Amino acid sequence: MKRGLTQALVPVSRVLARVRPSDVEEFERTILGSRRVFLTGLGRTGLIARGFAMRLMHLGRRVYHVGDVITPAIRRGDLLVVCSRTGRSPILRHYMRIARRAGARVALVTADRKSPIADAADVVLELPSETKDRKTLRGKNPEPPLGSVFEQAMLLVLDQVVLRLMRVLGLSPSDLSRIHTTFE
Repeated sequence: MKRGLTQALVPVSRVLARVRPSDVEEFERTILGSRRVFLTGLGRTGLIARGFAMRLMHLGRRVYHVGDVITPAIRRGDLLVVCSRTGRSPILRHYMRIARRAGARVALVTADRKSPIADAADVVLELPSETKDRKTLRGKNPEPPLGSVFEQAMLLVLDQVVLRLMRVLGLSPSDLSRIHTTFE
């Protein structure tokens, strides 16, 4: 069992090793330089985007998930973070156009820097993993299906972004805990 779990981590480790530190740093600076942060993504990627939104809220940032009924209009000075493995969703492209018209910046977290919506983003955080055009591991130990490697890498990278932002902002885990929900 242990070997199986270790083997399962190999594809994610390969992705993490190829993430450009400069992409991560620019992504962090863009978040810190934004008045408010709006996050969006679809499917399981969207769920990870929601988790990241929650962590940004714990950091004291004003953050919203696109599509929630309490989400205000995006404006100049705001940031839209689009999370999309393939960058092919017409819905996400539509959200990017809305953000652009409002004068907001756009950051993209994607598996492919050459994805169809990457050109429209100010910042691209590439987590180079499997896409419909680029399969990375076949044969005896195939990678998990349907974007799982991207999603797992995205969770780990965005959690590291939170840790790095905590240091920059001078926050401790107890600071974040004070903002965490009390409705439990």
